[in-house]
Amino acid sequence: MMDKMQEIYNDFHMQMLIADGKTINFYKKNGFERAGQTEPMWIYSGDDH
Repeated sequence: MMDKMQEIYNDFHMQMLIADGKTINFYKKNGFERAGQTEPMWIYSGDDH
């Protein structure tokens, strides 16, 4: 999956995604890290989180 994504986005100077729960460690193992002092924020009206 990551190889396929990199085929498309490898030349971009920045790649961002939202990782939740157990996926955080997966993406860390693939080179992603927290972006500086950013904090995830949203307005959400669902009930599944």
